[in-house]
Amino acid sequence: MNKEKFKFKLKRRVLVVIAIIFVVAFCIRITNLELIKENPYFNSPIMDEKYHDEWGQEIAEGELFERAPFYRAPGYPYFLGLIYAVFGNGYFIPRLIGIIIGALSCVLIYFVGKEMFSYKIGALAGLLACFYGMLIYFDSMLLTVYLEIFFCLFGLFWLLRWLRTQKNIHILIAGGFWGLVIVVRPNFLIFVPVLAVYVLFHYKKESLNRRLKTIGLFVSGIVPFVVAVMTINIVAGKDTVILAWNGGINFYLGNNQFADGRSATSPEIDATWWGGYKDAIVIAERDVGRKLLPSQVSNYWFKRGFNYIFSKPFDWAALMIKKIYLLFNAFEISNNQSIQAFETFSPLLRIPLLNFGVVIALAIWGFITSPRVKSMTLIFLFLIAYAFSIVIFFVPGRYRMPLVPFLLIFASYTVFWIVQKFKERKQKQIVLSIITIIAMIIFVNTDFYGTHIVDYGEIHASFGNRFFASGNYSKAIEEYKEALTYNSKNIDAINALGNTYMMLGRNIDAIRLFRQSLNIEKNVDALCKLGIILSQLGRLENAEVYFTDAVALDSTNPEVYYYTGMHYVYYNNHRLAIKNLEISLQYYPDPQYINSIHYNLGKLYLEIGNINRAKKHLLQAGLKYRDVSQLLKSIH
Repeated sequence: MNKEKFKFKLKRRVLVVIAIIFVVAFCIRITNLELIKENPYFNSPIMDEKYHDEWGQEIAEGELFERAPFYRAPGYPYFLGLIYAVFGNGYFIPRLIGIIIGALSCVLIYFVGKEMFSYKIGALAGLLACFYGMLIYFDSMLLTVYLEIFFCLFGLFWLLRWLRTQKNIHILIAGGFWGLVIVVRPNFLIFVPVLAVYVLFHYKKESLNRRLKTIGLFVSGIVPFVVAVMTINIVAGKDTVILAWNGGINFYLGNNQFADGRSATSPEIDATWWGGYKDAIVIAERDVGRKLLPSQVSNYWFKRGFNYIFSKPFDWAALMIKKIYLLFNAFEISNNQSIQAFETFSPLLRIPLLNFGVVIALAIWGFITSPRVKSMTLIFLFLIAYAFSIVIFFVPGRYRMPLVPFLLIFASYTVFWIVQKFKERKQKQIVLSIITIIAMIIFVNTDFYGTHIVDYGEIHASFGNRFFASGNYSKAIEEYKEALTYNSKNIDAINALGNTYMMLGRNIDAIRLFRQSLNIEKNVDALCKLGIILSQLGRLENAEVYFTDAVALDSTNPEVYYYTGMHYVYYNNHRLAIKNLEISLQYYPDPQYINSIHYNLGKLYLEIGNINRAKKHLLQAGLKYRDVSQLLKSIH
């Protein structure tokens, strides 16, 4: 009876802890979600969020395999597409589901901590996760982070259970969750061979057949998910891509003579999302001298990355040291959009709750002092493998997030270790630990590479872009002007302000700004916009000069050909308008232009009597334009 009562109390205690962790985590995250609703990014996502949003909407509308072979791993977009299919398009519900999953991950941290150490350490780690600022931040984003963490925690939880029970079902379940996390972010594949080697050499007392069977069970859980994605790529995408083909370009961007270790940038690759996508293909095909399959484009960039490594090994080694330093550094390097920008809208994110610097310092002491048991070895191997998969590319704060739950667990172990030493009155160990932890906190907060600088001008320019996209032109103007107070020669902000004045019909102001931009540096955006304004004003010959200069400046820019084509539409030159708009489509334009290109091509072909081509382009334009259905009826 006493034993049964004890079990009941234990279960009740676990349920209470789970409930407390989930409720605290959810309440903090829902509060943050409400606070950031006024953020201009909330209903106007950019970069990766925008890409996921557009892809998810396509999936919800039934276009399941249109993007095959997949440029990026499809796990999250399909998840987002399911949400849109059930709840409709919108940004609150998917963000709400994200914070629910994030709160559940805090509970999972408790269970993993409990498997690794003890109930108390797991409970503290789960509670710390509730308040960890970057977890709160990423749980509300349309990004892969919260799914990565959720599936990773589940996978490692079942692996830890398998270590304790040696049950086949546990290793199989672990493999299933690892398959899910791999199709969300392929970096997690790196742990599969590491685990295989661990099982082969750490369990020598087991027969070889038994060890191979264990590895086979884990891999069996993974295979269905990977094979499903690969099959879609081969059948629908007509290319042998295992998961995604962006690995090559990302590898090169992280390993070239201009790489900074923190971002996906290179002078020859456009910094915008679709510009970078376009350049990756165009440059590869230009250098090879023929059209390439996506897998071949990826291989081309892998080859260039390795060429840099082998030709300049010492430079690359210095770059890797920098990336390892950034991996351990307290500063959260933004990727896509500024983390610091979001902090201006959420007081919760500005509160110095838990940050990476404190957690990594405590966790390192936990690594040093924790017992060397099988579960520790397994987690160490995962952390090292996944960390390597980050530094071999580049190290924004977002990519290291899957490490954070385990760092919180080791940090919690350190807290209890210090408390225990106080109880035991082991003053030397206490002093040594505190001095070491403080020294590590100081080190991880250093800025040897100047990465802690926040460009507030760029933040305001980005806010302006979001207000512009939502049609709030007055707020956009305010933000662009504020951006220019930080840097009066910010070409992007000047051009964006000019674009806003164009939308408001203030052409004189727009012309002044675009000319100011060109005086700073010749750029295609200002050239094209000046050309369009002059075309609309009927000054067609003057406009043509600007478009000619734009083509000469960047002959593979789809927007140059789009605007040049629209110029010839005003010129009523059907042949040149069609030629330029067709070229624009060949250079992978930003999706925001595609419908307009197809719509104008459809009308142009209809006017010259090419009915088949007109129908093709009007159907691709969709019903966004009111007269498309009427034009299609006129064809019939």
